[in-house]
Amino acid sequence: MLQVHSDKDRADSRVHVDEPAMTGSQVTGAQWEKTRGAGEPHLRQVIGILRRRYRLILTICGVGTVLATIVGLLIPPKYTATAQLVVEFPANAHTEVTAGVSLMDESIDTHVTLVSSREHLRRVLESLSQESPGTTRIGAEPRTPATAGGAANAAAANGSTSSMATETGSLDQITRNLMIWVGELQRMRRARVLSIEQVERNTTVLQQRRSRVISIAFTSTNPEKAAAFANRIGQLYVDDLLSQKRAYAASEMARLEERIAKTKSEMERSRFTVQAAIQQGNDDERSAGTEGANGDKQLRELALRARTSAQLYIHLVQRLKDMRDNQENIVPDVELHSSASVPRRPSSHNPLLFIVPALFIFVLGASWLAIVLEQMDRTFRSQRDVSDALGLPCITLVPRISRKRRARPKHYLLSEPFSAYAEAIRSVAASLQIATPGGSHEVILISSSVPSEGKTTLAVSLAVFVGLLGRRVLLIDLGFRRASMIRGLRKIEGALVGPNQQDQPLGQFVQQVPDLGIDYLRIARSQVDPLALLSREQIPQLISQSRENYDCVIIDGPPLLGTTESRLFARVVDRLLFVVKWGSTRRDVADSAVSVVRNVGCLDKGLRGLPIAILTQVDLKAHAQYRFGDIGECVVKYRKHYLHSVGT
Repeated sequence: MLQVHSDKDRADSRVHVDEPAMTGSQVTGAQWEKTRGAGEPHLRQVIGILRRRYRLILTICGVGTVLATIVGLLIPPKYTATAQLVVEFPANAHTEVTAGVSLMDESIDTHVTLVSSREHLRRVLESLSQESPGTTRIGAEPRTPATAGGAANAAAANGSTSSMATETGSLDQITRNLMIWVGELQRMRRARVLSIEQVERNTTVLQQRRSRVISIAFTSTNPEKAAAFANRIGQLYVDDLLSQKRAYAASEMARLEERIAKTKSEMERSRFTVQAAIQQGNDDERSAGTEGANGDKQLRELALRARTSAQLYIHLVQRLKDMRDNQENIVPDVELHSSASVPRRPSSHNPLLFIVPALFIFVLGASWLAIVLEQMDRTFRSQRDVSDALGLPCITLVPRISRKRRARPKHYLLSEPFSAYAEAIRSVAASLQIATPGGSHEVILISSSVPSEGKTTLAVSLAVFVGLLGRRVLLIDLGFRRASMIRGLRKIEGALVGPNQQDQPLGQFVQQVPDLGIDYLRIARSQVDPLALLSREQIPQLISQSRENYDCVIIDGPPLLGTTESRLFARVVDRLLFVVKWGSTRRDVADSAVSVVRNVGCLDKGLRGLPIAILTQVDLKAHAQYRFGDIGECVVKYRKHYLHSVGT
């Protein structure tokens, strides 16, 4: 057990603390302080942090993985149906339009663009809406069925008259409004309005590698809807191309018929002109010379024009006949190669496959959080932490005990004399040299930086232990501002108050506690200023009388921070035990409390006035995980040897 030895032969009058030596595999407290304070931790510290905070890591991983699995299962599975189009080989397919781009490639890109265009998808959506009367069209107001939503609206309408008549029914109005909004949510859910943006997002049109095949894929939570959309997108595009070709052929035939009519009229006019010219030529045969030659030439030109018109007419008529014959055989440049079948298996990823990645992510996140929390921890975890941060010797670790055992310290010390808690109290008594009969009459003040640090429990336990050794001990409660723990457990009367009682004997106010085996003196809570007791020498006289009548006087003092009298009490005692709560007291708070004592000159009084720190309420199992190599780790590691040391 850790002990403090006085070295009176040394000129500097220092206090030496014997601590167990640590092996090379263990981290020293100074290194731990540097690591925790700044910089990145080493691998050894990281492993230690993860080992100590494994419960936090397991909790985050378990809860996060379960939530991720639930969210994944709540997402409905999606099905993808695929239809295929085949582009016909155009004439001069290998002709390059631009460098490296053939006419075939340009044709395929054109078809892909047109199939995936918003206008085409809008026509597909309108076509399916017309075939399914129960499906709401785009832009149309969804019809509300006469179900809960309609009933809610009817109830609201029927109740409006009574609401207007009686304005006091606010609760009924709230209920009606709630039913209206619930009905509205149900109406929106039943409407199943599918927007064009959703259709565009769920539609994928791609060329299959370098082939002439174009795939049309549609994804939906409903497999039948996915197949219907994919087939309709492809079929409607083919039908549109066919309609366009037929419309073009019809317009060409109409234009050709109009041209045939004009050509026929011209042909008949040319024939009539030729006949008239021949008749006139017969009448002029008698004339000879140049005039006859000119007439023959004009006749030949008219005859040539008539033959040309006749040939054009025959060609146009034949062309019209061919177009009429081929009208039924018009095919588009793209044909539907294969229709999409209803998918039987979901195309979306199985959410169960994300359990392992989610677990891995949460493990990393939880580990990072554990390291961050450890780096942000500015509390005390070891004796060396206290010594290095405050410059005070820390003599022992006081384990944490239950509230029931704190209420009966004497019974616990007698029933468990070899427990870790009893050993810690024994170490404090031995270190302060108040356990030996020949020791000097010590006045010990036990204080802390802030309340609830465990100083009252330590004061009572130390007083009980010294009393069990057969020494006369007095426990003084200087808690002017709060009710002490022992005061709440024992109905003790008597107090030291007022300036007129300073000459009265001490025994008039001291009360015996048979259950604890100690004498008890308390300062009652009153309107008297605590500084008045010090200014009138009541507290110094009280301590002087107690020193003469008792072997040991233990004072349960107020905290050093927030109370003015605490710094004055420290000047009239022999020892100051500064209590630091394990894993709770912040370093800056404890350092401020020590500065209070240092500023009033208590640290300049020499060896006997040097404060000594004690680390209280230590969770031994959690402390052992830090592997400081001190008594706290040894008690847990060799718990069979220390009997009931663990779990106290």
